[in-house]
Amino acid sequence: MIGLMCAVLLLLPASTVKAQFDISPTDSLVAEFAVDSVTRIFQIDFPNTSGDSLGLSWRWISGGWTEGWDVNLCDLGECYTGIPADADMLPMGPEGVGFLKLIVNALELEGSCFLHFWVWPTGNQDALVHVYFDLRNDATITSVAEAADIRQVSLHPNPVSIGQSLTIAGLQSFIPSVTMQRLSPQGALLNCPVHWVDGRMVIETRGWTSGIHFLYPTPHDPPLRVILH
Repeated sequence: MIGLMCAVLLLLPASTVKAQFDISPTDSLVAEFAVDSVTRIFQIDFPNTSGDSLGLSWRWISGGWTEGWDVNLCDLGECYTGIPADADMLPMGPEGVGFLKLIVNALELEGSCFLHFWVWPTGNQDALVHVYFDLRNDATITSVAEAADIRQVSLHPNPVSIGQSLTIAGLQSFIPSVTMQRLSPQGALLNCPVHWVDGRMVIETRGWTSGIHFLYPTPHDPPLRVILH
């Protein structure tokens, strides 16, 4: 069972105003539902504020759901079986609304679903936003992220100079992996070696490029944001 929690060092801001589209009701949709629920629908909308025709693109960055759950996705234009890696929505008019919609049937299995997407105006990935779905019907949450006190998770230093060691404190040292995933500013998903010193996770930044990097303490967690200069 995937136990997940939105525990991040720096929560990416709930950006509701973008140059070309809004996010409604929120960029981080968190919901709990009964174990015996049947099909549930969870949707995040992207109203067009550009004053012109606008197409949106999206990419599934990370996450997953409890084995046995039936999870499918729809966007403005198509409903998919499961969740593909990425797609372009149909263009919408000046007052149109794009969306990402999850159709979830947990089939009476306790568990959770966490998904992280990028959404951006087609052809302009520099204007991307981060979108999260955090859905669960767990009776008990046992994720690594929740085992730590969210308020005590810290990363130092941040920003960090290239080549300087980076330390994450507040996560439990029983995380079994000696690597985490790192998403580089160029969009490459890389393995990031880590080691533990006095209960703190230490990461070397030698060979990293300047810009914003996203670290995933476990494969399905929302990321920590690291700025390199």
